[in-house]
Amino acid sequence: MDVPVNQRARSGLEFLGALQGYTGGVLQQAAAARYAEVVTDPPLDLAARRASVRAALADHGPWLFDRLYTRYVAEEIYVRSIPAAEQARAAIEEWLDVPGDAPGSLTLDPEVATPDYFTAGFHLTTGGWDGHDLMGVVIHDLGYRYVLVPGGVGAARAGESLMDHRTQVAREAPRRDYRHVLELGCGNGRFATVLSTEFPGSHYTGVELSATQLKYARARAVHEGRDWTLVQAPAEATGLPAGSVDLVAVFTLFHETPPKATEAVLAEAFRVLEPGGDLVIGDIAPQERNAAFRAVVLDWETEHRGEPFMRSYLQLDLPALVKQAGFADVEAYGLGKGDYPWIVRGRKEA
Repeated sequence: MDVPVNQRARSGLEFLGALQGYTGGVLQQAAAARYAEVVTDPPLDLAARRASVRAALADHGPWLFDRLYTRYVAEEIYVRSIPAAEQARAAIEEWLDVPGDAPGSLTLDPEVATPDYFTAGFHLTTGGWDGHDLMGVVIHDLGYRYVLVPGGVGAARAGESLMDHRTQVAREAPRRDYRHVLELGCGNGRFATVLSTEFPGSHYTGVELSATQLKYARARAVHEGRDWTLVQAPAEATGLPAGSVDLVAVFTLFHETPPKATEAVLAEAFRVLEPGGDLVIGDIAPQERNAAFRAVVLDWETEHRGEPFMRSYLQLDLPALVKQAGFADVEAYGLGKGDYPWIVRGRKEA
């Protein structure tokens, strides 16, 4: 939605976006150049890469300020976005309050079994992913719009379109004639919009743990005239019938889950797919596909930017886990700069 924010709130958020863009586009690039100059033969092991960056850039001003500002922006997003959402509460609640008989459905489960990893506080969100009843708007219409889209976040560089990345991933699905598309970890529906646009003849189902994100996705669906089925459930236990979908799509979920949960999610994806169905995943490339300095920048988020499973993910052999889950014809490749989005796809044999 277009949140009515006052000039003070908007300028504060735009300042964070500009600072994030300067940090990633200027300071971090200077640090990368310095590291390349000092370390001509960087190590391959992730722990050794961290040690080499610490040694090479210990007193390098651009690197130190890059990390300081990155952490500051990550915290300050919510310090500024939540009050801005409160100021616009009446308009937001009106937008979220959609007719119960509108096409599609939202099924919330107050007794949903929440996995431990979901309480990790992704992205330093104040109070967690459901820490505020307007968190869907806080994250998407304020944080993403004003800060992360112009400033970049994680593997996405400043100025890159996060929606373009989603479109790129959707277009890597092998077919265009899917009848029932399932997204695991659908959040507030950004990827859902892309999937519904790319596969207009299909029915879309989104599974997500966060109630605030699902309420936002439901409102988005109604305002966009879409009939999505939205279900609150863990991605590793959707409750959907076996063999009931022909495409499972996943975008930037697996760097948010520990390895054992990732295995369980892939097993569930295999179970709900019909024979001949496809799996397509878009996420961050593993550490060996990133330059040493870039891998350390991503790994840094494990302890400092609310990404507790980033380190384990960067060292994960995701294609091997997809094969282990039973998928055939497994492929893995990068699409853009830094191999982002990183695509892993496979097929459930007929």
